[in-house]
Amino acid sequence: MYKFLENVVALEQSLMQDVIEHEGVDQGMANMYAQDRNDVIEAKSLYFAGKAEEFSRHIDRLDTSIREGIVIAFAKDLGKDWVLKNLGYEVYA
Repeated sequence: MYKFLENVVALEQSLMQDVIEHEGVDQGMANMYAQDRNDVIEAKSLYFAGKAEEFSRHIDRLDTSIREGIVIAFAKDLGKDWVLKNLGYEVYA
C-alpha cells in the first residue's frame, strides 16, 4: 500500500503557482517551473506505479534544484531511510 505524498503534492502545487505567477510576464521562467512540475508529476507517477528503477533513474537525471526538492519532499513523506534505500540520497534536513 502506498502512502499519500503530502509534501510531494505540496511541491507540485507550489510549482504550479510559480507557473501562474510568471505566465505572460516571463515565459522562460514559467516554462522552467512547468518542466519542474512535470518532473514532480513523473516522479510521483513512477512511485505509485511501483517502477523503482525507473523512478530512481528519473530522479538522478534531474537538474540539481528540482532533484533536491523532490528528494526532500519524499524524505518528509516516507522518511530519510526510505530515500537512502530507494534513491541513494542521504537527507540531513
